[in-house]
Amino acid sequence: MKLQDSVVFRNFTYLFINQFFNLIVPLLVFPFLLKTLGLELFGLYSFTYSAIIFCFMFCDYGFNFSGSKYIAINKLDIQKRDLAFSTIVTLKGLIAIVISILWMAFVYYYPIFKNNLNFGFLFLGMILGNAINLQWFFQGIEKLGWYSTINSVIKLASNLSILFLVKSAADLNLIPLIYSIAFILTGLITYIVAVYSEKINFISSSRNTFRQFLKEGFDYFVTISSTSLVFNGTIIILSFFEKSILIIGAFAALDRIIKILVSIYVPYSTAMYPRNMANFQIGYAEGRKSVIKYGSYGLIFSIVTLLLICLFSEAILVFLNPKLVIYSNWLKLFSFWFFFIVFNNLLGYHFLNGLNKSDVFRNINIVYTIITVALMSLGCYLFSFKGCIVSVLFGEVLLAIMLLTKTRQILSNAKTN
Repeated sequence: MKLQDSVVFRNFTYLFINQFFNLIVPLLVFPFLLKTLGLELFGLYSFTYSAIIFCFMFCDYGFNFSGSKYIAINKLDIQKRDLAFSTIVTLKGLIAIVISILWMAFVYYYPIFKNNLNFGFLFLGMILGNAINLQWFFQGIEKLGWYSTINSVIKLASNLSILFLVKSAADLNLIPLIYSIAFILTGLITYIVAVYSEKINFISSSRNTFRQFLKEGFDYFVTISSTSLVFNGTIIILSFFEKSILIIGAFAALDRIIKILVSIYVPYSTAMYPRNMANFQIGYAEGRKSVIKYGSYGLIFSIVTLLLICLFSEAILVFLNPKLVIYSNWLKLFSFWFFFIVFNNLLGYHFLNGLNKSDVFRNINIVYTIITVALMSLGCYLFSFKGCIVSVLFGEVLLAIMLLTKTRQILSNAKTN
């Protein structure tokens, strides 16, 4: 195995462990929360958690991609590395303060939190903790061991605390409190580790430097926010039109199964991203070869999981809740969404970004988001969760077609020139 292959595999392992405790374990905890909190409060929890993910999206501002790409390319230039670290940490902190103020206003005035203000306010710690999260930095320097270990231990402890301490609906506020403490601890400890282990010198950034990094992150931010609006907005949009908490709960269960699969794939995508970007710096042929080589494993994984869900959908749903078995055919259809998510991730984030065509990917995602959200709203209004599933699947297929068409056009123009 070549050195670069072993680095990608090692970082994938670290990121998978990190993702397992950061996202997959909380998703696996949801059957427990559903039984403990009851349908109504579980609905409140699901809605709030989805809204917090949107806050993360604004605080990250695409730096998870633009920042890690910049660090990966310039990691041997200590001056540039330290400048990027200082600038991005400062920008994320400033954005987090603004988002925190907006979040408190949202919780105070939005009717769903009328009787649970403290529950909503306690999620504030997750926003602040996420702002000082340094996964993007460790990803860029391709040293994820420390980060993964610290994050995994803290997140495991937080989820075990929920299982042992949340005994009834009366313990609702313990959930965001535990998660907030975990996020803040992870951020603080990894920040200290980064500064001392990598000997980071904090550099004051000029206005031009701030503008530069904001500009570099903008395309990624628009792309991620548009994708997140569809991926994380399904439950929120459905709740606007569907009044039955039972239906919303059933759809949330199907939705979480797909998101568990995506959570397994994301660390692999994240681990190979710096390697693919670095290979594109060598040349187009090397970058293309890299994306095909590493991306093929992701596509194979998506196809295998799709087939397994089609074969065992009833058994999966019976395990979660026997009442969900009537939705098995919809889970089979929904699982195709995962395949297209992986395909579009490879073609957009890895290939187009590697070609420095992030603006093209951004524009395509804007069109995709507008169409998909419109279809989701109409579909939920007319056909409830069924319309939502069909709409997101149609939107992802449409995105794949647009990305393929534009990629061929770009490559054709390159050959002509």
